[in-house]
Parts: sequence; structure tokens; C-alpha cells
Amino acid sequence: MTADIISFPIPSKAKEIPKDMEEFFVDLPLGFRSEHCEPSRLALEWSVEALAFRSGVSLEAIRRVELGNELRRVTMQALAFALEAEGLIFFPGHPPLRSDDCRGATPDPRTRGDYHLIE
Repeated sequence: MTADIISFPIPSKAKEIPKDMEEFFVDLPLGFRSEHCEPSRLALEWSVEALAFRSGVSLEAIRRVELGNELRRVTMQALAFALEAEGLIFFPGHPPLRSDDCRGATPDPRTRGDYHLIE
């Protein structure tokens, strides 16, 4: 008895995001705010050092964010991206939310031209 391999067609995805859409998403305001940082980190049972490692943000910058300071957009985006990769989502004025089937909309900050300015 031989087994036949059955292949199902996979719908093709767009190969590339159109430039105008990419620029649209870059300019959207982040849902992540400074008040989200510490509760998110604690919910994931991460130390400040662990968040710094996963986000590329310095320990000092994370401490400043947790004291309520808003930093450069690229820095806030890097923090949001690292936390959203663990299933957290952010809405201004609400505590961090956990979702098993939803990932945040923050684009990867490493694609930004100002990534070298991360704090």
C-alpha cells in the first residue's frame, strides 16, 4: 500500500507591503505608554535586565519609562514590540491585556532609519 501525498493550495499573500501603507503604519500613534511598561514586565515575570535584553533598550531608559517619562518613539516602539511578541496588547488608558490569538500592531523597530537612536 502506498500513501498519496495530498497538497492543498495555499492562498498567496502579498509579497510586499505597498510603500504608502508602510508609511501609514509607521505614523500611527503607539498604544503603548509609559504606564504600561512596569505592569507588562511584571506580568511576564521579567526583570528590567530581561526587558533590556529582549528590546535592545538600555536599563536606564527602561527605568525612566517606568518613572513615567515618554522617550523617543523608536525606544517606545522597541519596548512595545518586545512585549507584544509575548502576547500583550496595549490601548491607551487601559492596563496591558493578554491575548493568545492576537499580536500587537507595532512594527519591528529595527526597520526604522532612526533605530541607531534607541535609548
